[in-house]
Amino acid sequence: MVYVAHDLGLQELVQGSILLQDNLWLVGITLLISIVVGLLAGAYPSYYVTSFPPALVLKGSFGLSPKGRFLRTSLICLQFVVSFMLVIGVGIMYLQSYLIFHTDYGFDKDEVMVVPTAPDTRNHADAIDADLRKIPGIEGASLAQSVLGSNDRYQTWSRGEGDKHITFTCIFVDWRFLSVMGIDIVEGRNFRQTDGDVYIFSESAKKKYPWLAVDKPINDKDMPVVGFCEDIKYSTLRVDDSQQPIAFVVPSRDGYFKGDFWRNHLLVRVAKGVDKREAKEKVLETVLKYEHENKPDINDLRYMDDVLEKSYQQERLFTQQILLFSLLAILISIIGVFGLTMFESEYRRKEIGIRKVFGSSTKEILMMFWRRYLYILLGCFVVAAPIGYLMGQHWLEGFAVRTAISPLLFVVSFLLITLITMLTVTYQSWKNANENPINSIKTE
Repeated sequence: MVYVAHDLGLQELVQGSILLQDNLWLVGITLLISIVVGLLAGAYPSYYVTSFPPALVLKGSFGLSPKGRFLRTSLICLQFVVSFMLVIGVGIMYLQSYLIFHTDYGFDKDEVMVVPTAPDTRNHADAIDADLRKIPGIEGASLAQSVLGSNDRYQTWSRGEGDKHITFTCIFVDWRFLSVMGIDIVEGRNFRQTDGDVYIFSESAKKKYPWLAVDKPINDKDMPVVGFCEDIKYSTLRVDDSQQPIAFVVPSRDGYFKGDFWRNHLLVRVAKGVDKREAKEKVLETVLKYEHENKPDINDLRYMDDVLEKSYQQERLFTQQILLFSLLAILISIIGVFGLTMFESEYRRKEIGIRKVFGSSTKEILMMFWRRYLYILLGCFVVAAPIGYLMGQHWLEGFAVRTAISPLLFVVSFLLITLITMLTVTYQSWKNANENPINSIKTE
């Protein structure tokens, strides 16, 4: 099964290799553990069975003795507690994942393609932009130092002294950047093609540093501010960047920041409704006309949603791993419920037959079993819910922006496992509940 799982995508859930030949030591340890657990699993039932008084054994009722019933119920409860904990944990993780991809970042990240750049691409930005605009469905392109929302930290600048000291995150961009990313100007103006060595700060910068003003330098020895844009969420959700203003800088070709060292990414705005695969092919065809050495391929072109997903790769893998363990835990629980229900229904056949003789219906017999497992599920949920909540909260501590944990999550978790359990109990108990009571009484 492990050998087959490698080709079914399980390898993507772990960072190490799951090939058997790469883990022979683990195979050996697993074999040893299997032997030890097998011996223990056989030794305890042997000791347990031989500990019963002979009279109880001959009577034939030792299977439903209080100790035996308590042990079986305890094991089932442990399985349910683990299942509830994992399901609640997975729910919290998926709520956070939904928040990551649906939160308002303050810029339009949808339909933005990210193209890695090389020297020829960087030196022909205007020509590439002109060619891209000729393609139906391409609305514009821009060069930028970084992709917004993809990093925990960006470069930080510190300017001025004393009361006029200012610190801010700085990202180099070209003059088209704010328009391509859909970031609105709230004061002043947007960048122009003729601009060089100028700032546009986020709106929060002016609130934090009120002396900043349009058409004035941030201090006597620095570059001027031409405008203020709306606040954006430029870091990942792991970081609270609300207290750190951001400035976009258009460097001059002949100024202090001359050169193309900052032109790391070509951002292409694709119109809504355009086939994304086809748009990739057309953009790649355009870029290859100018790039002669470090030629990208189609897999190097990604949309911002894919870039953001890669930024949260560890969290995504962990969520998928927990989901897999949750499914396994539920499966093990259901197997335990199936076995326990079969065991009890067989040992209680006479009781079921007598109940039917005295007028009990099939529904009432099933209700007898449902009630027992419903009490077990309620008790296990009461224990597991706070533990699952604390586990989820501990995982969320890695994020500065966190999802709200809705009570509906706990309701859905309880109903999901309860429904699966009740269907299992019904399936297993239905035969005995519908059996002719004469047969069950006679066999006793």
